[in-house]
Formats: sequence, structure tokens, C-alpha cells
Amino acid sequence: MSISVFLSHNHNDKPFVRKLARDLENHGVRYWLDEAEMKIGDSLIQKIREGIDGVDYFAVVLSPDSMNAPWVVNELDVAMNYQISGKKIKVLPIMLKECEPPGFLIGKLYADFKNEDNYIEAFKRLIQSIGVVFNKNVMSNEKIFDNLGTALDKASHANIPMMCKPFHRPFQYMGMQVPQAEKIFERKGNEVGNIIVEGDDCRMYLEAEGNFISYIEVDFKKTIPHYRNQEFDSEIFL
Repeated sequence: MSISVFLSHNHNDKPFVRKLARDLENHGVRYWLDEAEMKIGDSLIQKIREGIDGVDYFAVVLSPDSMNAPWVVNELDVAMNYQISGKKIKVLPIMLKECEPPGFLIGKLYADFKNEDNYIEAFKRLIQSIGVVFNKNVMSNEKIFDNLGTALDKASHANIPMMCKPFHRPFQYMGMQVPQAEKIFERKGNEVGNIIVEGDDCRMYLEAEGNFISYIEVDFKKTIPHYRNQEFDSEIFL
């Protein structure tokens, strides 16, 4: 059975996490990443707990953004409690940007990814720490921050209109605190805390579970013609 890793992160660190996920996969490591595992309609809390339950390692990407994200801290709390209680999971701190980590991570050895030029060496140490043989030949040679430009080029070439804020990346609101979402959308939630946002091209429904957004539904009012024999690349929508 292959080794599996849960990748806990803030959406602002997504380019790095996607590259890390590709390199893990190329080394035969299964990974749990929200955009790969979540489907519209899934319960965020339930899916994340299932994800943590089913992996060998919990990798938390540390940055000022993630340490200020309540959802990342909550995931880390769950994983640490699992480890303390004797469950098989092991926490792997990954330092992407200098920040002050939670006190219970003090004393743990970090995988240091702060310098992008040292990415391969940092990844080698990380992969070896979980008992996997490093293979430089399968490493992704794509730069961490190439994804956005490539995606925009693909969208433009395919004549696909790019959605403006706040509809451009609906999954970024998953796990966000309701007051923060209300501030972004400049509107209050209804009597049960749910937020409905409507534009010319689509309608977005954000459902609250407690004080967090845990469900998102998007209805597109306009679609682009697509033919069965035409290749479709969903990366441009992420």
C-alpha cells in the first residue's frame, strides 16, 4: 500500500502546494488536496475529517497566511490530537514562508522550502523522511508560480471568458469564516448565515456550518459551446 499525505494549507499558498502534490504523486505518494477531493455539495467538515482519518502523514504548509487561517489551525489541531492519542498519523511541518508556528510544533524538525532555488533539496529531505526513495528524474520542472500565467493563456486561446471576482475561484471560500465572507461580498448572510451572490454570468450560494463556510453551489447562467471531440482542460477554471 502506498504512503499517503494530507496537504493542509491556505489558498494563497496554492501554487506551491500544487507543485508539491505533483512531485509527491510522481514519487508514488498519494495526497489529499481539497480541490482534488472535494466536490460541489460535499460537507467540508466531514470530507476533511475523512481525509485526515485516511492518511499516514499530515503535512501543514506554514506561512503567515496559513497561521492566520482558522481552518488550517483547526486541521492541525485535529491531526496533533490524533498523533497524541496514538493514531498512526504523523505531523510534517513544511516552512514555506517565515512565520510563528503554534507552540505545540516547537521542537519539531521542519522541511525548509523558504528558498525556491533550494526546492529540490528540500523535497529530497522531505520525501526521504517518510521512507520514500528520491528520484530526481521524475521531478516536475515547472516553476512554482508558472501556473497562473499558463492557465490564463489556455483560457484566452480557448476563447473562454474568465470570471471576475468574486466568482473566479469559488473553492477559495471553503472554510472561510462567515464574517470574512460577508465582508468580501459586502452583504450579510440570511437568518441562518447563508450567503447568496448573483452576477450577470452566475449565481453562487455559500452555506454556513457554524461560523464557517462549508458548502458552495455555483449555477452558471452562460456556458461556452463545447464539442465531444474537443479536449477539455479544467485547470483554467481552478
